Amino acid sequence: MPFLGLPRLACIAYPVVEEEDKVGDVDAECQEPYGLSQCNSFFLDHNKSQPQLDEFSWKDVANALSLANMVLGLFSIFCSVCKKSHCASWLLLISFLLDMAVGATTRHLNICSKSRTELSDFAAFTTFGLASALLLRVDGPLSGFLAIIYVLATTFRLCFYSTGEWNPGIPFTYKGLPCPYASCVLASTSLLTKGNTFILCCMAPLMILFMMDQSYYPQDEILESENWKKMVYLGGVIMLFLSPFSLTPFYCLMWSLSYIFFPDALWGKAACLKS
Repeated sequence: MPFLGLPRLACIAYPVVEEEDKVGDVDAECQEPYGLSQCNSFFLDHNKSQPQLDEFSWKDVANALSLANMVLGLFSIFCSVCKKSHCASWLLLISFLLDMAVGATTRHLNICSKSRTELSDFAAFTTFGLASALLLRVDGPLSGFLAIIYVLATTFRLCFYSTGEWNPGIPFTYKGLPCPYASCVLASTSLLTKGNTFILCCMAPLMILFMMDQSYYPQDEILESENWKKMVYLGGVIMLFLSPFSLTPFYCLMWSLSYIFFPDALWGKAACLKS
């Protein structure tokens, strides 16, 4: 009997094992697509979030550069308060070059956000408004009055004048002289004249008139324009760190004056070709 029962048990047990294997196979088939779907959804979500992370990181870079520009302006104010106009002027020249790099980075990455615009405007007001006005050495009624008027002109320029607009027959332009160029002129003049208050007080009203003027200036896309304009910017950076101190402010002064007096003949050519 045992010998007769053993094959019977084996015959009974074999289908049970086969059914369990089939059940396991069915579960595996049911679970495998679910696992793959989880993996696929994970990688899809990861790929979707990657551009957002890249965009967020580049926004942080642009904000960090604007913040660095504002910090340079604050240090310039501190140097002016401590009667160290030489250091304050050099910090403004560095801010002048840094501001162009910030603008080029923002336009190249197409970064447009309200917080970044507000931070950029506040940095421009701090550096090219307050810090530049304090180069006049507010130690008398005339210099103090000019400093106040200069700050008000910068505020008016940033708040009520558009940073850039389209005009019929005119390429993308600024209305009024951009604040960084006016600041560069004052800083370069301060370095070349060793902080001569009389000359600075004569130069400041001119910069105020240019900023308040209704004339149009081409957008200074130096880093996105012809190669010779890029070389002008690169020359300013090289001279800032390697050349004698007397040549760098002269170079920046000629650069700014050429933009002020020959905006279309020199700096507007790229804008006309681009439009």
